[in-house]
Amino acid sequence: MAKAHKLFLVFVLLVGLTVVMWGCFFTKPEDTTKMANYVQLDSVPLTPVNPLSRETLNCQSFIGNQLTSPNGGIYTNYQNTAQTGDLSTGHEVLSESMGLLLEYARLTGDQRLFDETSDYIEDHLMVDDILLWRIVENSDPITDVSATIDDLRIYQTLALAKAQWPLNDSATKIFETLENQLPTRGFQSGYLVSYYSAASPTQDKTVEVAYLNLSAIQTLAAAKPEIATAVTTNQQILLGSFIGETLPLYHKSYDPQKGTYTDADGKINILDSLMVIQNLAQAGIYSPQSIDWLEEKTASGTLYSYYDPQTGAALDTQESSAAYGIAAQIGAVLGNEFLTGNALTQLKKHQNADSQSPFYGGFGYNNNAYSYDNLQALLGLVYNK
Repeated sequence: MAKAHKLFLVFVLLVGLTVVMWGCFFTKPEDTTKMANYVQLDSVPLTPVNPLSRETLNCQSFIGNQLTSPNGGIYTNYQNTAQTGDLSTGHEVLSESMGLLLEYARLTGDQRLFDETSDYIEDHLMVDDILLWRIVENSDPITDVSATIDDLRIYQTLALAKAQWPLNDSATKIFETLENQLPTRGFQSGYLVSYYSAASPTQDKTVEVAYLNLSAIQTLAAAKPEIATAVTTNQQILLGSFIGETLPLYHKSYDPQKGTYTDADGKINILDSLMVIQNLAQAGIYSPQSIDWLEEKTASGTLYSYYDPQTGAALDTQESSAAYGIAAQIGAVLGNEFLTGNALTQLKKHQNADSQSPFYGGFGYNNNAYSYDNLQALLGLVYNK
């Protein structure tokens, strides 16, 4: 019996020694991911230049003359096609575009344009009390869902406009509709969903980080306290999406079940990251690391479309007018004239200056022009001196 007991002790010691040696040789690598050193905004935002610059007015004219339907909708593309697929093409009209135009009208104090845009949204996009994210005018609906990123932008713009002038009937209806339905349809267990419909709940498996318009969610939560916890939940997702010092940008998607972030094709799309930086800045938060990186890229004219999250290297040399437009807006929110000024310098290099061209005043590529590029550029150009 004693001999058996001794053999058991020897066995235990050998097992323990094996575990220790295994741990020495196969220790899990330390997680070197660092949370950004976030700072609370304490500077005064820039205000739109008054009167608007020639470049701003030329861009607005291009959008009005070349990208706008007789009804007032902003076409997705300059070129028209009959193709309808998963991605927007041709002369489809997006709630995204109308929300950006609404924000331009508010920023520049153009109440007539603001009211006309509100009327268009109610008359053409609102079906069954949701704002369809894309339509073809005078056609049967091509979707039955609403995009929360667009709804939140429109809601926040209307909330801010209420302090500037009385909302017309259309704007009031849109505002009240969004305020009442977003808390129940736009969130799932506190997480923002990407799309929702009037008929069925959305079962999103991931959260698109760029969709998290934190200031709009905060405004909504002030009116609807039942979603107060969603503010904290989605703010944590935003803050945690920071990649690291090598590339101080942000991951694309978050999986609530796994608690992990992912990127499409393992690449960082600069527009997604810029929207995250903008969403944080509008909520009064920013990472100096991200802003330093953005200042350097805009000053040198090397703000490219895709980056490697592991090395921080650019994966192409393609520039985007939308990217420079958003960078200018970020600088404006932060009161950072250096960032806004350099972003606008780069942006204007891409603006068509040929008065004989149909693209004059706008931003076009390969004989086409896109609503998102031109509207984001327009929103940046309001700060052009």
